[in-house]
Amino acid sequence: FSGSCQGRCFELKEAEPPSCRCDNLCKTYLSCCSDFDQQCLKTAGGFECSQQRCGETRNEDYACQCSDDCDSSWLEGDCEEIQSPECPAGFVRPPLIILSLDGFRASYMKKGKSVLPNIHKLSSCGTHAPRMRPMYPSKTFPNLYTLATGLYPESHGIVCNSMYDPMFKAHFKLRGREKLNHRWWGGQPIWITAEKQGVKAGTFFWPWPYVYAVHSEQPDTYGHLLGPLSNEPFERTLTVCVLGQLDNTLKKIDNIVGQLMNGLKQMNLHRCVNVMLVGDHGMEESHCERTEYLGSYGLDVDAITLIPGSSGRIGPKTATTPYNPKEIVANLTCKMPNQHFKPYLKQHLPKRLHYANNGRIEDTIFLGFGPSFNFKTKVPVFENIELYNVMCDLLGLTPAPNNGTHGSLNDVLRNPSYTPTQPEEVTSPTPLAPPSEVTHDLSCNCDDEVSDTHTHTHTRVFSKVNVTHLPFGRPAVLFQTSYTQLCQSDYCSGFSHAINMPLWTEFTLTAQVEVAAVSSSECVRADPRLDLTHTCNTYSQEPGVTHTFLYPPDFSVTAESRYDASLITNTVPMYPAFKNCNAVVVCVRRAAGSVYIPTHFYSIISSCEELNDTLDECEGDLRVTCFILPHRADNSESCNIWEDESRWVEDLLKLHTARVRDVELLTGLDFYRSTALPYTRVLALKTHMRTFEDDV
Repeated sequence: FSGSCQGRCFELKEAEPPSCRCDNLCKTYLSCCSDFDQQCLKTAGGFECSQQRCGETRNEDYACQCSDDCDSSWLEGDCEEIQSPECPAGFVRPPLIILSLDGFRASYMKKGKSVLPNIHKLSSCGTHAPRMRPMYPSKTFPNLYTLATGLYPESHGIVCNSMYDPMFKAHFKLRGREKLNHRWWGGQPIWITAEKQGVKAGTFFWPWPYVYAVHSEQPDTYGHLLGPLSNEPFERTLTVCVLGQLDNTLKKIDNIVGQLMNGLKQMNLHRCVNVMLVGDHGMEESHCERTEYLGSYGLDVDAITLIPGSSGRIGPKTATTPYNPKEIVANLTCKMPNQHFKPYLKQHLPKRLHYANNGRIEDTIFLGFGPSFNFKTKVPVFENIELYNVMCDLLGLTPAPNNGTHGSLNDVLRNPSYTPTQPEEVTSPTPLAPPSEVTHDLSCNCDDEVSDTHTHTHTRVFSKVNVTHLPFGRPAVLFQTSYTQLCQSDYCSGFSHAINMPLWTEFTLTAQVEVAAVSSSECVRADPRLDLTHTCNTYSQEPGVTHTFLYPPDFSVTAESRYDASLITNTVPMYPAFKNCNAVVVCVRRAAGSVYIPTHFYSIISSCEELNDTLDECEGDLRVTCFILPHRADNSESCNIWEDESRWVEDLLKLHTARVRDVELLTGLDFYRSTALPYTRVLALKTHMRTFEDDV
């Protein structure tokens, strides 16, 4: 390569060979001009302040300047609680520095002070989470832009490091100029939000910006090269490559963090600036023996394009290539005894991944340190879509629309500026008319309900039902519709007049009950409280669909409560294969012919965090487990369905674990309206996802 970086430092243009490059990725692609370090990084003076350099005359050719007290290290001091920002005159607000570390696996923090002394101090003295969950796919570009916008990749459009857009008829790649085209980038990143509201962003030299984002490509590069758990040199063919241990790379990163904190201390800004240290994604080990070759599955590999990796994607080779995604998924499903991957159509991916609504379509760390973050505080695991709102709060900005839940991370801040409130209910339940006689045949199959003159009027009143079965209040409906709240002795439901099935069903189990996998009674009764337009045999009009009870009649112990549980208003349409899984659920709906067939069912299970306390006795926190299950005509997602359900149903449930907030976004409902918990804690519960990692 030839040329110089003089006057070209960090240019956006990527020079083509034989010219050398001066952009910020030239180091990655080993194409920098020979004077890049001198001209752009200004490495001549080094990056360490020794006692001999303290108080030196400022040299503009040095990137690192040293103050009079530079021999005093930030690391050597004790944790200091900063009650309020201490900023120099002229600062309107505490600046925010965001450091992003590529591929920083959460478990690296276990290396402690010996490898990461500066990062360990930030974690110990500030606010941290044991892990932060990245978005799917766990790639750099999708997650960096999610951190910046608070949007899912399906919402902001950067769904992978490389992708094809069928509307643009263009490819987005890390190498090439197309990635600089604004048409790919949806949403509003934090630096644009800041600039639109008059806050300086993105500059480095004085005057100090109020938001500055820095990204390091380490330890991702060495993690890919050596493996995330590697700490040994490795052998490649016949040459032993002593590339240094991964720990050495982590030490270098930590040293850079230490240099930043020392620099802030020397400028008397260490009690003023807020620092946020995050990873874009984690990293897992891969093994050669787990490599899969699609040709061995009978695919014509010359007719497809494969984007490989832990979240590989398959597409047609060209726009004219014959391509049937359903056929490809069928050919790749459960074909090998030790298959190391599971194929999905994107609409069948677990809903928690939020990766279906775009045509392009390992945990990491969070540390917060500074006057606006809480002192020595640990918060639960959360998803990185929540950080955009936190950054806006730190900078006094109004967030742009995003997928985060504003206020759910208030616990990380010393004095949160935003106070969340419950959304207003849009539709209240319509009053229940007096029960009437059933004077017409609903084609129900119970012996005492096939006549035209059944006179059961269902006049019982349950004054304590709401307290027992709606301990957190009635779920609010946040869209225009019509429904009635129906309460029985053992359960309550919100029955929709628009789709003739419940929007939700709630009940409380006070003790362990042994029940059959499928209800022993298939008797369906008419409900005299409603003038229904559908009959008991409506679902039989749809091939392959039957009915099931949301509240299982076998949970009831009295004749009257079993009668309630057999009402037609307690039924939903369901595929028999799904019915065998015996999930207690409510539906997410879509139209299919004359009957609404659910695309998914969900289950939200609430219990007291104290395992021996019932909900009535619970005075502390809640434990919430949530699932969103795809409603499919078969169980081909599991490869061992020929075994007893106890061997595979639980694994299937865990695969589709989700957040309560995911259910709310899909259904238009709002849960936990009446609890003794602060509302910010309720939001934290809604955005928490149980992953069962601690159950092993």
